[in-house]
Amino acid sequence: MEMKSIFKTMTMAVCCLSAVMLTSCGDDNNDNAGLKFNVAKVEVAPSVSANVTIGNGTQPFTVKSIDEKIATVKVDKNIITVTGVKEGKTSIIVTDKNKLSGTLAVNVITPLSFDKANVSVGIGNEAEINIKSGKAPYTVSVTDTKIATATVKDAKVTIKGVKAGTTTVSVLDANKLAGTITVTVQ
Repeated sequence: MEMKSIFKTMTMAVCCLSAVMLTSCGDDNNDNAGLKFNVAKVEVAPSVSANVTIGNGTQPFTVKSIDEKIATVKVDKNIITVTGVKEGKTSIIVTDKNKLSGTLAVNVITPLSFDKANVSVGIGNEAEINIKSGKAPYTVSVTDTKIATATVKDAKVTIKGVKAGTTTVSVLDANKLAGTITVTVQ
C-alpha cells in the first residue's frame, strides 16, 4: 500500500513539473515580439518623404532617427513620416506607450541624374541624354510610345520623336535606382 502512495505522489510530481515546463517554454519562440510596420524598410530620395503605418502597439508612439543627418522622422497617431536628408543608411526606432519597440531600416538614395532632365525633339528627330549616375546596365520605358520612343546603350538614352505631345521616359539602373526624363515632341 505504501508503494502505491509513493507511485501516485511521484506521478503527480512528474505531471506538475511537465505542466510547468510546457507553460514556461511556450513563449520562447514568440514571433509577435516588437512593433510591426507595413513595410520592411524605407527607401527615399533626399527631400522626399514616405509614410509608414505601425500595425500594432498602443498610442502614443515615440520615434527617433539614429542619424538625423541622413533622415528625419515624425509620427502622427500610427503613421510615421520619414524624410530623406542626404544619401546614406540609418534606422528609425519606434516605441509605444507600453515600451514595446521596433526598428525600421532607412536607405536614402539619390535618384539617377542626367545631363538634361527635360528634352525637346522634333517629329522624326533624335535627342541623346547622358546618364550621370547609377550602375549599368540601364533599362528604359516610355509612358506614351505614340509620342516618343527610347533606347539605351551604355550610359546614353536616345529619344526619338514620333508625334507632337509630352511624355516621360523612365530609366532604371542595375540597382533599381530610377530617374525620369520629360520629353516634349514638337
